[in-house]
Amino acid sequence: MVARGLQAALQDEPDLEVVGLAASVEDGVLSYKALHPDVVVMDYRLPDGAGTDATRQIRDLDDDAPVLLLTGADDPGVVTAALDAGCSGFVTKDRGVDDLARAIRSVAHGAAVFPAGLLARALHSTPTGYEVGDDLTAREREVLEALANGRSTEELASDLFLSLHTVRNHVRNILTKLHARTKLEAVVIAARAGIVDLRPRP
Repeated sequence: MVARGLQAALQDEPDLEVVGLAASVEDGVLSYKALHPDVVVMDYRLPDGAGTDATRQIRDLDDDAPVLLLTGADDPGVVTAALDAGCSGFVTKDRGVDDLARAIRSVAHGAAVFPAGLLARALHSTPTGYEVGDDLTAREREVLEALANGRSTEELASDLFLSLHTVRNHVRNILTKLHARTKLEAVVIAARAGIVDLRPRP
């Protein structure tokens, strides 16, 4: 019922189309193969496993697949699992449909989406060595800071007066240098290394 309710609510958004609905890890992976959606909204708790399991399998099929994890658990462990699986972002279920729709749009445009307070709490679990990020250029650090502030690829290009191609090259270099698979993972690695600050602004 929850999934059908979300489907109906998202269908009311003029720029969003729900192209499929799956009720399990297995169905989710099969649906992704058949439909190749622009964004996957993945529940964390599924009848046959965790949404992070499905995310991992989808990312094995398509390393660029943007997956937005929807979770009711205010638990840093869930955040860590989402990062390990390669999620592009996550939204807690206490948020409204408008927030979910905004998150879907942001992920579709290349932004990393996360509740800063919850992500900041998850950072204490596995600190990273102080040498991480030493080879980042000043421009790459600027791009990384913008990613940490939730800016999309298009917004980055506009903010920094760069082409989309140049921004994508900077992001690719950041992922390589930080050994990250996604923008979200790169932001977390950078936060653990003290390169960016994810603490919520007052």
